[in-house]
Amino acid sequence: MNFVNNQNFPELPIIIHVNRERCDGCALCVDTCPVEALKIIDSRQRPGKKIVWVEPAKCHGCGVCQATCPKEAITLPGLGPDDLRKYISRAISLDQSF
Repeated sequence: MNFVNNQNFPELPIIIHVNRERCDGCALCVDTCPVEALKIIDSRQRPGKKIVWVEPAKCHGCGVCQATCPKEAITLPGLGPDDLRKYISRAISLDQSF
């Protein structure tokens, strides 16, 4: 799939924010992160529960994790879920391989 060029996305580097109250540790984001910047850890606030943790030095702010998260627990500063859906729709519409 071709991706929309960087001019259509917020300037990098942007580090994701994880809402630890919403994250349920499902690991879908971990599986899709292209730079392996995410891992699942034990939650200190919720004993017995898991949450995602981001390694800032690895995160490129691509938004794949945000697009994947079913709980909308991951956000990029300045890029809300509706904005991300718009970018994804644009990327899909530009892809000629379908």
